[in-house]
Amino acid sequence: MDGTETISSSLQNLVEKPRAAMLALLALCLAVYLPGIIRLPAVDRTEVIYAETTRDMVARGNWLDPRYGDAVHAFRPIGTFWAQGLAATVAGANNARNISVYRIPALVAVTLSVLALYWLTIPIIGSNAALIASGLFAVAPLTVVVANLAIAEGLSLLPATVAMLSLLRIYIAPRDDDTHRLAMLFWIALGFGVLINALLVPILVIATLIALRFVDRDLWWLEKLNAAGGLPIALIIAAPWIIVRFLQDGFPFAGLDFAGVVRALGGAQDMKLRAWPGTFVLASALGFLPGTALLAPALAKLSNECDSKLARFLLAWIIGYLIYLEAISSKPGTYMVQTMFPAFAIAVAMLVSSEDGKLPLPKFHAIPWPPLAALFAAVLLAAPYAVLRESPPAWAVIIFGAVATLFYLSAHEGRAGHLVRWAGFGVAALALFAITLLGGVLPGISKIWPMQQIQRALAHCPAAPVGILGFVEPTSRFVFKFDSKLSTGQGLGQLADNTVSGFAVISDYWNQQNPHALNRNQSTKIRPIACMHTIDPMRACSLTLTVVASTIAPPCPVPPEFACNEEFLLQSGAPGRLRICE
Repeated sequence: MDGTETISSSLQNLVEKPRAAMLALLALCLAVYLPGIIRLPAVDRTEVIYAETTRDMVARGNWLDPRYGDAVHAFRPIGTFWAQGLAATVAGANNARNISVYRIPALVAVTLSVLALYWLTIPIIGSNAALIASGLFAVAPLTVVVANLAIAEGLSLLPATVAMLSLLRIYIAPRDDDTHRLAMLFWIALGFGVLINALLVPILVIATLIALRFVDRDLWWLEKLNAAGGLPIALIIAAPWIIVRFLQDGFPFAGLDFAGVVRALGGAQDMKLRAWPGTFVLASALGFLPGTALLAPALAKLSNECDSKLARFLLAWIIGYLIYLEAISSKPGTYMVQTMFPAFAIAVAMLVSSEDGKLPLPKFHAIPWPPLAALFAAVLLAAPYAVLRESPPAWAVIIFGAVATLFYLSAHEGRAGHLVRWAGFGVAALALFAITLLGGVLPGISKIWPMQQIQRALAHCPAAPVGILGFVEPTSRFVFKFDSKLSTGQGLGQLADNTVSGFAVISDYWNQQNPHALNRNQSTKIRPIACMHTIDPMRACSLTLTVVASTIAPPCPVPPEFACNEEFLLQSGAPGRLRICE
Protein backbone atom coordinates (compact mmCIF):
# COMPACT_ATOMS: atom_id res chain seq x y z
CA MET A 1 0.00 0.00 0.00
CA ASP A 2 1.54 3.38 -1.05
CA GLY A 3 1.36 6.64 0.87
CA THR A 4 -1.69 7.99 -0.92
CA GLU A 5 -3.67 4.83 -0.25
CA THR A 6 -2.62 5.02 3.38
CA ILE A 7 -4.10 8.52 3.60
CA SER A 8 -7.39 7.31 2.13
CA SER A 9 -7.48 4.30 4.44
CA SER A 10 -6.78 6.43 7.53
CA LEU A 11 -9.55 8.88 6.62
CA GLN A 12 -11.99 6.03 6.10
CA ASN A 13 -11.14 4.56 9.51
CA LEU A 14 -11.81 7.90 11.16
CA VAL A 15 -15.07 8.31 9.27
CA GLU A 16 -16.33 5.05 10.75
CA LYS A 17 -15.36 6.08 14.30
CA PRO A 18 -16.67 9.57 15.19
CA ARG A 19 -15.03 9.60 18.62
CA ALA A 20 -11.67 8.77 17.08
CA ALA A 21 -12.27 11.48 14.49
CA MET A 22 -12.93 14.02 17.25
CA LEU A 23 -9.69 13.04 18.97
CA ALA A 24 -7.81 13.29 15.67
CA LEU A 25 -9.20 16.79 15.07
CA LEU A 26 -8.29 17.78 18.63
CA ALA A 27 -4.75 16.51 18.10
CA LEU A 28 -4.54 18.35 14.77
CA CYS A 29 -5.60 21.65 16.33
CA LEU A 30 -3.19 21.37 19.26
CA ALA A 31 -0.32 20.38 16.98
CA VAL A 32 -0.95 23.30 14.62
CA TYR A 33 -1.81 26.03 17.12
CA LEU A 34 0.39 25.36 20.17
CA PRO A 35 3.84 25.93 18.59
CA GLY A 36 2.97 29.49 17.61
CA ILE A 37 1.14 30.21 20.86
CA ILE A 38 4.15 29.12 22.89
CA ARG A 39 7.01 30.28 20.69
CA LEU A 40 5.84 33.50 19.04
CA PRO A 41 6.56 36.71 20.94
CA ALA A 42 3.79 39.30 21.05
CA VAL A 43 2.98 39.85 17.37
CA ASP A 44 -0.10 41.97 16.88
CA ARG A 45 -0.43 45.34 18.60
CA THR A 46 -4.09 44.70 19.29
CA GLU A 47 -3.31 41.50 21.16
CA VAL A 48 -0.76 43.41 23.23
CA ILE A 49 -3.42 45.97 24.13
CA TYR A 50 -5.79 43.15 25.13
CA ALA A 51 -3.12 41.36 27.16
CA GLU A 52 -1.87 44.48 28.93
CA THR A 53 -5.43 45.60 29.68
CA THR A 54 -6.22 42.20 31.16
CA ARG A 55 -2.95 42.03 33.12
CA ASP A 56 -3.65 45.45 34.65
CA MET A 57 -7.29 44.54 35.35
CA VAL A 58 -6.26 41.40 37.23
CA ALA A 59 -3.44 43.21 39.06
CA ARG A 60 -5.85 45.92 40.27
CA GLY A 61 -8.47 43.31 41.17
CA ASN A 62 -11.16 45.31 39.37
CA TRP A 63 -12.77 43.02 36.80
CA LEU A 64 -15.38 45.62 35.86
CA ASP A 65 -12.94 48.32 34.76
CA PRO A 66 -10.60 47.19 31.95
CA ARG A 67 -8.30 50.01 30.87
CA TYR A 68 -5.21 50.39 28.73
CA GLY A 69 -3.29 52.93 30.76
CA ASP A 70 -5.86 55.68 31.18
CA ALA A 71 -7.79 54.74 28.03
CA VAL A 72 -11.26 53.21 28.43
CA HIS A 73 -12.19 50.59 25.84
CA ALA A 74 -15.52 52.02 24.80
CA PHE A 75 -16.03 49.41 22.07
CA ARG A 76 -14.40 46.28 23.47
CA PRO A 77 -16.82 43.93 25.27
CA ILE A 78 -15.87 42.55 28.64
CA GLY A 79 -16.09 38.85 27.77
CA THR A 80 -12.67 38.60 26.14
CA PHE A 81 -10.99 40.33 29.09
CA TRP A 82 -12.73 37.98 31.50
CA ALA A 83 -11.65 34.89 29.57
CA GLN A 84 -8.05 36.11 29.44
CA GLY A 85 -8.22 37.18 33.07
CA LEU A 86 -9.28 33.69 34.09
CA ALA A 87 -6.31 32.23 32.21
CA ALA A 88 -3.95 34.76 33.82
CA THR A 89 -5.31 34.02 37.30
CA VAL A 90 -4.81 30.28 36.85
CA ALA A 91 -1.30 30.81 35.46
CA GLY A 92 -0.31 32.96 38.44
CA ALA A 93 1.50 36.25 38.93
CA ASN A 94 4.83 34.84 37.75
CA ASN A 95 3.34 34.48 34.26
CA ALA A 96 1.53 37.81 34.20
CA ARG A 97 3.74 39.09 31.35
CA ASN A 98 3.78 35.83 29.38
CA ILE A 99 1.81 36.48 26.18
CA SER A 100 1.12 32.74 25.75
CA VAL A 101 -1.18 32.81 28.78
CA TYR A 102 -3.48 35.37 27.19
CA ARG A 103 -3.66 33.33 23.97
CA ILE A 104 -5.05 30.24 25.70
CA PRO A 105 -8.74 31.30 25.47
CA ALA A 106 -8.39 31.77 21.70
CA LEU A 107 -6.74 28.36 21.40
CA VAL A 108 -9.62 26.72 23.28
CA ALA A 109 -12.31 28.61 21.36
CA VAL A 110 -10.93 27.93 17.87
CA THR A 111 -10.33 24.25 18.69
CA LEU A 112 -13.91 23.90 19.95
CA SER A 113 -15.09 25.65 16.74
CA VAL A 114 -13.43 22.94 14.67
CA LEU A 115 -14.98 20.19 16.80
CA ALA A 116 -18.39 21.91 16.67
CA LEU A 117 -18.23 22.03 12.87
CA TYR A 118 -17.62 18.30 12.76
CA TRP A 119 -20.24 17.30 15.32
CA LEU A 120 -23.02 19.59 14.15
CA THR A 121 -22.65 18.78 10.45
CA ILE A 122 -22.50 14.97 10.62
CA PRO A 123 -26.33 14.65 10.51
CA ILE A 124 -26.64 16.82 7.39
CA ILE A 125 -23.57 16.07 5.23
CA GLY A 126 -22.32 12.77 6.64
CA SER A 127 -19.24 11.92 8.66
CA ASN A 128 -16.92 11.79 5.64
CA ALA A 129 -17.67 15.33 4.45
CA ALA A 130 -17.85 16.61 8.04
CA LEU A 131 -14.34 15.33 8.75
CA ILE A 132 -12.94 16.86 5.56
CA ALA A 133 -14.68 20.19 6.25
CA SER A 134 -13.34 20.34 9.80
CA GLY A 135 -9.80 19.59 8.68
CA LEU A 136 -9.90 22.30 6.00
CA PHE A 137 -11.33 24.78 8.50
CA ALA A 138 -8.72 23.94 11.16
CA VAL A 139 -5.63 24.53 9.00
CA ALA A 140 -6.82 27.52 6.96
CA PRO A 141 -4.15 30.22 7.46
CA LEU A 142 -6.52 32.86 8.83
CA THR A 143 -8.07 30.33 11.21
CA VAL A 144 -4.57 29.63 12.48
CA VAL A 145 -3.92 33.36 12.82
CA VAL A 146 -6.83 34.04 15.20
CA ALA A 147 -6.03 30.86 17.15
CA ASN A 148 -2.55 32.25 17.83
CA LEU A 149 -3.49 35.78 18.91
CA ALA A 150 -4.93 37.09 22.15
CA ILE A 151 -7.78 38.97 20.45
CA ALA A 152 -11.57 38.77 20.52
CA GLU A 153 -11.91 37.34 17.01
CA GLY A 154 -10.45 33.99 18.03
CA LEU A 155 -12.89 33.66 20.92
CA SER A 156 -15.91 34.85 18.92
CA LEU A 157 -15.29 32.23 16.22
CA LEU A 158 -16.81 29.62 18.55
CA PRO A 159 -20.19 31.30 19.18
CA ALA A 160 -20.35 32.35 15.51
CA THR A 161 -19.81 28.78 14.31
CA VAL A 162 -22.23 27.25 16.80
CA ALA A 163 -24.94 29.88 16.19
CA MET A 164 -24.77 29.56 12.39
CA LEU A 165 -24.68 25.77 12.34
CA SER A 166 -27.57 25.60 14.80
CA LEU A 167 -29.52 28.00 12.61
CA LEU A 168 -28.68 25.88 9.56
CA ARG A 169 -29.89 22.71 11.26
CA ILE A 170 -33.15 24.40 12.26
CA TYR A 171 -33.66 25.79 8.75
CA ILE A 172 -33.31 22.46 6.95
CA ALA A 173 -35.18 20.39 9.57
CA PRO A 174 -38.64 19.06 8.58
CA ARG A 175 -41.59 20.93 10.03
CA ASP A 176 -42.39 18.22 12.59
CA ASP A 177 -38.81 17.78 13.91
CA ASP A 178 -38.07 18.79 17.50
CA THR A 179 -35.42 21.53 17.29
CA HIS A 180 -35.82 22.91 20.81
CA ARG A 181 -32.24 22.04 21.86
CA LEU A 182 -30.80 23.55 18.69
CA ALA A 183 -32.79 26.74 19.31
CA MET A 184 -31.46 27.04 22.86
CA LEU A 185 -27.94 26.38 21.59
CA PHE A 186 -28.43 29.16 19.05
CA TRP A 187 -29.54 31.73 21.64
CA ILE A 188 -26.80 30.78 24.10
CA ALA A 189 -24.18 31.13 21.35
CA LEU A 190 -25.66 34.47 20.33
CA GLY A 191 -25.44 35.77 23.89
CA PHE A 192 -21.82 34.72 24.33
CA GLY A 193 -21.01 36.17 20.91
CA VAL A 194 -22.22 39.60 22.07
CA LEU A 195 -20.42 39.29 25.41
CA ILE A 196 -17.16 38.50 23.61
CA ASN A 197 -17.28 40.64 20.48
CA ALA A 198 -20.22 43.08 20.40
CA LEU A 199 -22.71 42.52 17.58
CA LEU A 200 -20.42 40.60 15.24
CA VAL A 201 -22.40 37.37 15.59
CA PRO A 202 -25.87 39.00 15.45
CA ILE A 203 -24.77 40.90 12.33
CA LEU A 204 -23.62 37.63 10.75
CA VAL A 205 -27.01 36.06 11.53
CA ILE A 206 -29.02 39.05 10.30
CA ALA A 207 -26.99 39.37 7.08
CA THR A 208 -27.62 35.68 6.38
CA LEU A 209 -31.35 35.95 7.06
CA ILE A 210 -31.67 39.00 4.79
CA ALA A 211 -29.86 37.20 1.97
CA LEU A 212 -31.96 34.09 2.57
CA ARG A 213 -35.12 36.16 2.33
CA PHE A 214 -34.40 36.92 -1.33
CA VAL A 215 -34.31 33.23 -2.32
CA ASP A 216 -36.73 31.74 0.18
CA ARG A 217 -39.82 33.76 1.01
CA ASP A 218 -41.22 31.15 3.39
CA LEU A 219 -40.02 32.09 6.87
CA TRP A 220 -42.26 29.78 8.89
CA TRP A 221 -39.17 28.04 10.27
CA LEU A 222 -38.19 31.13 12.28
CA GLU A 223 -40.97 30.19 14.69
CA LYS A 224 -38.85 27.18 15.69
CA LEU A 225 -36.25 29.52 17.14
CA ASN A 226 -38.60 30.11 20.10
CA ALA A 227 -37.51 33.74 20.46
CA ALA A 228 -39.81 34.31 23.43
CA GLY A 229 -37.87 31.76 25.46
CA GLY A 230 -34.42 32.13 23.92
CA LEU A 231 -33.94 35.86 23.46
CA PRO A 232 -34.09 36.62 27.23
CA ILE A 233 -31.37 34.00 27.79
CA ALA A 234 -29.18 35.66 25.16
CA LEU A 235 -29.76 39.09 26.69
CA ILE A 236 -28.89 37.87 30.19
CA ILE A 237 -25.63 36.37 28.94
CA ALA A 238 -24.73 39.52 27.00
CA ALA A 239 -25.84 42.00 29.71
CA PRO A 240 -22.45 42.36 31.49
CA TRP A 241 -21.04 44.19 28.47
CA ILE A 242 -23.66 46.95 28.73
CA ILE A 243 -23.40 46.99 32.55
CA VAL A 244 -19.64 47.57 32.33
CA ARG A 245 -20.22 50.28 29.72
CA PHE A 246 -22.62 51.96 32.15
CA LEU A 247 -20.11 51.76 35.00
CA GLN A 248 -17.28 53.18 32.88
CA ASP A 249 -19.11 55.74 30.74
CA GLY A 250 -22.20 56.60 32.78
CA PHE A 251 -24.13 55.92 29.59
CA PRO A 252 -23.14 53.22 27.07
CA PHE A 253 -20.95 54.57 24.24
CA ALA A 254 -21.01 58.12 25.63
CA GLY A 255 -18.67 60.37 23.67
CA LEU A 256 -18.88 58.35 20.45
CA ASP A 257 -20.51 59.82 17.35
CA PHE A 258 -22.94 57.77 15.25
CA ALA A 259 -20.19 56.40 13.02
CA GLY A 260 -18.18 55.44 16.09
CA VAL A 261 -21.13 53.56 17.58
CA VAL A 262 -21.66 51.68 14.30
CA ARG A 263 -17.98 50.70 14.25
CA ALA A 264 -18.12 49.69 17.90
CA LEU A 265 -21.14 47.45 17.44
CA GLY A 266 -19.52 45.63 14.54
CA GLY A 267 -16.80 44.08 16.67
CA ALA A 268 -13.75 44.87 18.76
CA GLN A 269 -11.32 45.43 15.89
CA ASP A 270 -11.21 48.72 14.02
CA MET A 271 -9.16 50.31 11.26
CA LYS A 272 -8.38 53.98 10.86
CA LEU A 273 -9.15 53.86 7.13
CA ARG A 274 -11.79 52.13 5.06
CA ALA A 275 -10.56 49.03 3.27
CA TRP A 276 -10.24 48.98 -0.51
CA PRO A 277 -13.15 47.33 -2.37
CA GLY A 278 -12.56 43.62 -2.65
CA THR A 279 -10.34 43.47 0.45
CA PHE A 280 -12.57 40.97 2.23
CA VAL A 281 -13.05 38.82 -0.87
CA LEU A 282 -9.28 38.66 -1.30
CA ALA A 283 -8.71 37.89 2.39
CA SER A 284 -11.32 35.12 2.19
CA ALA A 285 -9.64 33.52 -0.80
CA LEU A 286 -6.05 33.74 0.41
CA GLY A 287 -6.91 32.85 3.99
CA PHE A 288 -8.81 29.65 3.22
CA LEU A 289 -5.98 27.62 1.67
CA PRO A 290 -5.93 24.77 0.72
CA GLY A 291 -9.72 24.87 0.29
CA THR A 292 -9.44 27.93 -1.96
CA ALA A 293 -8.32 25.67 -4.81
CA LEU A 294 -11.81 24.14 -5.03
CA LEU A 295 -13.85 27.01 -3.60
CA ALA A 296 -15.05 28.34 -6.97
CA PRO A 297 -16.39 24.99 -8.25
CA ALA A 298 -17.88 24.27 -4.82
CA LEU A 299 -19.82 27.56 -4.85
CA ALA A 300 -20.83 26.97 -8.47
CA LYS A 301 -22.20 23.58 -7.44
CA LEU A 302 -24.21 25.20 -4.66
CA SER A 303 -25.67 27.77 -7.06
CA ASN A 304 -26.79 24.95 -9.36
CA GLU A 305 -28.56 23.26 -6.46
CA CYS A 306 -30.74 26.12 -5.26
CA ASP A 307 -33.61 23.70 -4.79
CA SER A 308 -31.59 22.37 -1.85
CA LYS A 309 -32.19 24.19 1.43
CA LEU A 310 -28.63 23.40 2.50
CA ALA A 311 -27.22 25.03 -0.64
CA ARG A 312 -29.44 28.10 -0.22
CA PHE A 313 -28.40 28.61 3.38
CA LEU A 314 -24.68 28.26 2.68
CA LEU A 315 -24.87 30.75 -0.19
CA ALA A 316 -26.85 33.19 1.97
CA TRP A 317 -24.30 32.80 4.76
CA ILE A 318 -21.41 33.65 2.44
CA ILE A 319 -22.97 36.27 0.18
CA GLY A 320 -24.91 38.09 2.90
CA TYR A 321 -21.92 38.52 5.18
CA LEU A 322 -19.53 39.43 2.35
CA ILE A 323 -21.87 42.20 1.25
CA TYR A 324 -21.95 43.54 4.81
CA LEU A 325 -18.16 43.42 5.10
CA GLU A 326 -17.51 45.12 1.77
CA ALA A 327 -20.23 47.76 2.16
CA ILE A 328 -20.14 48.66 5.86
CA SER A 329 -17.43 47.02 7.94
CA SER A 330 -14.32 48.99 8.94
CA LYS A 331 -12.60 45.96 10.46
CA PRO A 332 -9.39 44.26 9.23
CA GLY A 333 -10.11 41.60 6.61
CA THR A 334 -7.60 39.23 8.19
CA TYR A 335 -9.73 39.05 11.35
CA MET A 336 -13.28 39.25 10.00
CA VAL A 337 -13.66 36.63 7.27
CA GLN A 338 -13.12 33.51 9.42
CA THR A 339 -16.81 33.33 10.34
CA MET A 340 -17.52 32.37 6.70
CA PHE A 341 -14.94 29.58 6.69
CA PRO A 342 -17.29 26.90 8.09
CA ALA A 343 -19.61 27.56 5.12
CA PHE A 344 -16.65 27.45 2.72
CA ALA A 345 -15.43 24.22 4.27
CA ILE A 346 -18.84 22.53 4.07
CA ALA A 347 -19.20 23.51 0.41
CA VAL A 348 -15.76 22.21 -0.55
CA ALA A 349 -16.16 19.03 1.50
CA MET A 350 -19.50 18.27 -0.18
CA LEU A 351 -17.82 18.64 -3.57
CA VAL A 352 -14.86 16.47 -2.62
CA SER A 353 -16.92 13.66 -1.10
CA SER A 354 -19.86 13.75 -3.55
CA GLU A 355 -18.75 10.47 -5.08
CA ASP A 356 -16.45 7.63 -4.12
CA GLY A 357 -13.13 7.11 -5.80
CA LYS A 358 -11.69 9.22 -8.60
CA LEU A 359 -13.64 12.31 -9.67
CA PRO A 360 -13.38 14.39 -12.83
CA LEU A 361 -11.41 17.56 -12.16
CA PRO A 362 -14.12 20.23 -11.70
CA LYS A 363 -14.32 23.35 -13.83
CA PHE A 364 -12.96 26.59 -12.34
CA HIS A 365 -10.59 24.71 -10.04
CA ALA A 366 -7.35 26.40 -8.95
CA ILE A 367 -5.29 23.31 -8.13
CA PRO A 368 -1.80 24.31 -9.31
CA TRP A 369 0.77 22.37 -11.30
CA PRO A 370 2.45 20.21 -8.62
CA PRO A 371 6.01 21.62 -8.99
CA LEU A 372 4.56 25.14 -8.76
CA ALA A 373 2.72 24.21 -5.55
CA ALA A 374 5.94 22.87 -4.03
CA LEU A 375 7.87 25.99 -5.08
CA PHE A 376 5.16 28.24 -3.63
CA ALA A 377 5.49 26.62 -0.18
CA ALA A 378 9.29 26.66 -0.20
CA VAL A 379 9.44 30.32 -1.26
CA LEU A 380 7.02 31.43 1.46
CA LEU A 381 9.03 29.70 4.16
CA ALA A 382 12.37 30.94 2.86
CA ALA A 383 11.19 34.53 2.27
CA PRO A 384 11.98 35.87 5.79
CA TYR A 385 15.58 34.64 5.50
CA ALA A 386 15.92 36.05 1.98
CA VAL A 387 14.65 39.50 2.99
CA LEU A 388 17.13 39.66 5.89
CA ARG A 389 19.92 38.10 3.82
CA GLU A 390 20.35 35.25 6.27
CA SER A 391 20.83 31.55 5.61
CA PRO A 392 18.21 29.21 7.07
CA PRO A 393 19.49 26.61 9.56
CA ALA A 394 19.93 23.01 8.45
CA TRP A 395 16.78 21.82 10.26
CA ALA A 396 14.74 24.43 8.40
CA VAL A 397 15.95 23.27 4.99
CA ILE A 398 14.87 19.71 5.81
CA ILE A 399 11.44 20.77 7.02
CA PHE A 400 11.01 23.08 4.03
CA GLY A 401 11.57 20.06 1.82
CA ALA A 402 8.94 18.05 3.71
CA VAL A 403 6.39 20.87 3.43
CA ALA A 404 7.09 21.31 -0.28
CA THR A 405 6.65 17.57 -0.80
CA LEU A 406 3.24 17.59 0.87
CA PHE A 407 2.15 20.55 -1.29
CA TYR A 408 3.35 18.66 -4.34
CA LEU A 409 1.48 15.48 -3.38
CA SER A 410 -1.74 17.39 -2.66
CA ALA A 411 -1.64 19.13 -6.03
CA HIS A 412 -0.71 15.89 -7.79
CA GLU A 413 -3.60 13.96 -6.28
CA GLY A 414 -6.00 16.81 -6.94
CA ARG A 415 -5.10 17.15 -10.61
CA ALA A 416 -5.43 13.37 -10.93
CA GLY A 417 -9.02 13.63 -9.65
CA HIS A 418 -8.38 12.00 -6.27
CA LEU A 419 -10.01 14.82 -4.35
CA VAL A 420 -10.25 13.08 -0.98
CA ARG A 421 -6.52 12.47 -1.14
CA TRP A 422 -6.05 16.09 -2.24
CA ALA A 423 -7.84 17.16 0.93
CA GLY A 424 -5.84 14.80 3.15
CA PHE A 425 -2.47 15.89 1.81
CA GLY A 426 -3.61 19.51 1.73
CA VAL A 427 -4.53 19.49 5.41
CA ALA A 428 -1.21 17.83 6.26
CA ALA A 429 0.68 20.35 4.11
CA LEU A 430 -0.92 23.44 5.66
CA ALA A 431 -0.56 21.96 9.16
CA LEU A 432 3.19 21.38 8.78
CA PHE A 433 3.54 24.77 7.08
CA ALA A 434 1.92 26.56 10.07
CA ILE A 435 3.96 24.60 12.60
CA THR A 436 7.19 25.40 10.76
CA LEU A 437 6.49 29.08 10.13
CA LEU A 438 4.95 30.03 13.49
CA GLY A 439 6.80 27.60 15.71
CA GLY A 440 10.21 27.65 14.08
CA VAL A 441 11.03 30.16 11.37
CA LEU A 442 9.58 33.42 12.72
CA PRO A 443 10.45 32.91 16.43
CA GLY A 444 13.99 31.94 15.41
CA ILE A 445 14.74 35.22 13.62
CA SER A 446 15.68 37.50 16.51
CA LYS A 447 15.98 40.69 14.42
CA ILE A 448 12.24 40.96 13.86
CA TRP A 449 11.40 41.10 17.58
CA PRO A 450 12.64 44.43 19.04
CA MET A 451 11.22 43.91 22.52
CA GLN A 452 12.66 40.40 22.73
CA GLN A 453 16.10 41.71 21.82
CA ILE A 454 15.87 44.50 24.40
CA GLN A 455 14.78 41.93 27.00
CA ARG A 456 17.82 39.78 26.24
CA ALA A 457 20.11 42.80 26.39
CA LEU A 458 18.77 43.85 29.81
CA ALA A 459 18.31 40.33 31.21
CA HIS A 460 21.10 40.74 33.80
CA CYS A 461 20.43 44.39 34.61
CA PRO A 462 18.61 45.63 37.72
CA ALA A 463 14.84 45.76 37.23
CA ALA A 464 13.84 49.31 36.32
CA PRO A 465 11.29 51.24 34.23
CA VAL A 466 11.90 51.42 30.47
CA GLY A 467 11.07 54.23 28.05
CA ILE A 468 10.87 54.03 24.24
CA LEU A 469 11.78 56.99 22.02
CA GLY A 470 11.40 57.08 18.26
CA PHE A 471 9.08 54.19 17.42
CA VAL A 472 5.60 53.19 18.47
CA GLU A 473 5.69 49.88 20.28
CA PRO A 474 2.72 48.93 22.50
CA THR A 475 4.54 45.69 23.30
CA SER A 476 6.86 47.64 25.59
CA ARG A 477 4.02 48.42 28.00
CA PHE A 478 3.27 44.71 28.35
CA VAL A 479 6.81 43.31 28.37
CA PHE A 480 8.46 45.92 30.59
CA LYS A 481 7.56 48.19 33.46
CA PHE A 482 6.86 50.94 30.96
CA ASP A 483 7.45 54.57 31.88
CA SER A 484 5.74 57.16 29.68
CA LYS A 485 7.88 59.97 31.10
CA LEU A 486 11.06 58.19 30.02
CA SER A 487 9.59 58.02 26.52
CA THR A 488 10.03 61.78 26.03
CA GLY A 489 12.97 64.12 25.59
CA GLN A 490 12.21 65.68 28.96
CA GLY A 491 12.30 62.27 30.62
CA LEU A 492 15.63 61.52 28.93
CA GLY A 493 17.03 64.73 30.42
CA GLN A 494 15.74 63.75 33.86
CA LEU A 495 17.38 60.36 33.43
CA ALA A 496 20.68 62.12 32.73
CA ASP A 497 20.21 64.34 35.79
CA ASN A 498 19.38 61.23 37.86
CA THR A 499 15.98 62.60 38.92
CA VAL A 500 14.35 59.46 37.47
CA SER A 501 15.73 55.94 37.28
CA GLY A 502 15.50 53.39 34.50
CA PHE A 503 16.49 52.85 30.88
CA ALA A 504 15.63 54.68 27.67
CA VAL A 505 15.61 52.91 24.31
CA ILE A 506 16.38 55.44 21.56
CA SER A 507 16.01 54.85 17.82
CA ASP A 508 18.59 56.43 15.52
CA TYR A 509 15.80 58.28 13.69
CA TRP A 510 14.65 59.98 16.91
CA ASN A 511 18.22 60.84 17.78
CA GLN A 512 18.73 62.50 14.37
CA GLN A 513 15.48 64.46 14.66
CA ASN A 514 16.18 65.60 18.24
CA PRO A 515 19.90 66.43 18.35
CA HIS A 516 19.46 68.97 21.16
CA ALA A 517 17.29 66.84 23.46
CA LEU A 518 20.12 66.86 25.98
CA ASN A 519 22.25 69.85 26.87
CA ARG A 520 26.03 69.53 26.98
CA ASN A 521 26.11 68.82 30.70
CA GLN A 522 23.39 66.17 30.48
CA SER A 523 25.15 64.47 27.56
CA THR A 524 28.07 63.67 29.84
CA LYS A 525 25.79 62.05 32.40
CA ILE A 526 24.25 59.43 30.17
CA ARG A 527 25.86 56.33 28.71
CA PRO A 528 24.90 53.73 26.08
CA ILE A 529 24.80 50.28 27.60
CA ALA A 530 23.38 48.20 24.70
CA CYS A 531 23.11 48.63 20.94
CA MET A 532 21.25 46.54 18.38
CA HIS A 533 20.06 46.35 14.80
CA THR A 534 16.46 45.21 14.63
CA ILE A 535 13.24 45.51 12.61
CA ASP A 536 9.82 46.90 13.38
CA PRO A 537 7.72 43.94 12.13
CA MET A 538 4.43 45.87 11.97
CA ARG A 539 5.86 48.64 9.76
CA ALA A 540 8.40 46.47 7.90
CA CYS A 541 11.24 48.93 8.45
CA SER A 542 14.67 48.70 10.05
CA LEU A 543 15.76 50.21 13.35
CA THR A 544 19.03 50.94 15.08
CA LEU A 545 18.38 51.07 18.82
CA THR A 546 20.58 52.31 21.65
CA VAL A 547 19.69 51.58 25.27
CA VAL A 548 20.97 54.28 27.61
CA ALA A 549 21.14 54.80 31.36
CA SER A 550 22.50 57.36 33.77
CA THR A 551 26.25 57.24 34.36
CA ILE A 552 25.65 56.71 38.08
CA ALA A 553 23.33 53.76 37.53
CA PRO A 554 24.57 50.35 38.78
CA PRO A 555 26.76 48.33 36.41
CA CYS A 556 24.77 46.43 33.81
CA PRO A 557 26.40 43.38 32.17
CA VAL A 558 25.23 43.08 28.56
CA PRO A 559 25.78 40.09 26.22
CA PRO A 560 28.65 40.73 23.75
CA GLU A 561 26.28 40.71 20.76
CA PHE A 562 24.66 43.90 22.12
CA ALA A 563 27.88 45.73 22.96
CA CYS A 564 28.13 49.33 21.73
CA ASN A 565 31.10 50.66 19.83
CA GLU A 566 31.92 53.77 17.83
CA GLU A 567 31.42 52.04 14.50
CA PHE A 568 27.93 50.95 15.53
CA LEU A 569 26.90 54.37 16.80
CA LEU A 570 27.75 55.91 13.41
CA GLN A 571 25.56 53.44 11.52
CA SER A 572 21.91 53.97 10.69
CA GLY A 573 19.40 51.19 10.10
CA ALA A 574 19.62 47.42 10.14
CA PRO A 575 21.28 45.57 7.27
CA GLY A 576 18.84 44.18 4.75
CA ARG A 577 16.44 45.40 2.13
CA LEU A 578 13.98 47.28 4.32
CA ARG A 579 13.54 51.03 4.54
CA ILE A 580 14.66 52.92 7.64
CA CYS A 581 11.84 53.56 10.13
CA GLU A 582 10.71 57.17 10.16
